[in-house]
Amino acid sequence: MKIINPKTKITFPLKNYKKKAIYLSIFASLLNISYTHSQSAEKSSLYDYFDEAVGKDNLNINNGIIHSESFRPLEGKNRYYIDEFNLGDISFEGQIYSNVNLKYDILLDQVIYKQNGSSENAPINLITDKVDYFFIKNKKIVNLKEESVKFPSIIKGIYEETYIGDNVSLYIKHTKEKVKSFQADIIYYNFIYKIGYILKYNNYFYKVETEKDFKKIFPNFKKEINSIYNTDKKLERSNKPQFMENLTKQINGLLKKSSN
Repeated sequence: MKIINPKTKITFPLKNYKKKAIYLSIFASLLNISYTHSQSAEKSSLYDYFDEAVGKDNLNINNGIIHSESFRPLEGKNRYYIDEFNLGDISFEGQIYSNVNLKYDILLDQVIYKQNGSSENAPINLITDKVDYFFIKNKKIVNLKEESVKFPSIIKGIYEETYIGDNVSLYIKHTKEKVKSFQADIIYYNFIYKIGYILKYNNYFYKVETEKDFKKIFPNFKKEINSIYNTDKKLERSNKPQFMENLTKQINGLLKKSSN
């Protein structure tokens, strides 16, 4: 068995997705594919067929660095959004890959891909700048690349797209902080989970956490925001992500009414 250096960058000869588009059109015309599903399902099916035809190893998504576990975790702790790989879709360099094994390292803000099939397939750290968005457990997670450049003090990398409204949108930043723990002279790491909230309004991004933050952004709706916080105190304490989503939806509704 060939041993791969964990730091070795894996490259393959077929790496231009434009070639893929050309081959796809050839396949479509030669095979006279019968479309029986929705347009999005058709596209996904065609890409899957092509992926099988050219071989999984030749896909652009297979370019990256071998993933390694560099921090020994305490029992029951991990650095990931979800500890195990999950099947999901990903847009990589504008190309959709469906039903692939994905994992999200929220400590390093890194997407990890593992080719389906043999258990010997090594997980790969995808090049973050080439990741557009992906889905894990029906949650859409987006790489805010342009926004990270425009608003570097506010936006950094990958976010869960929680709510997209006509006037205001909400994103969640999942992070973990590593903390050393010594056990029998061995270094382990605990990972402390944290959540941050980003609001998009009038093409600008705001960090939001408290009632005061929302009132500062929407001074005309102070009374309504105060009422929402008073009504949903229990939800705020028990499930803050859901509370923040509900609040953002209601503010979006208020903005719609005020513009009519």
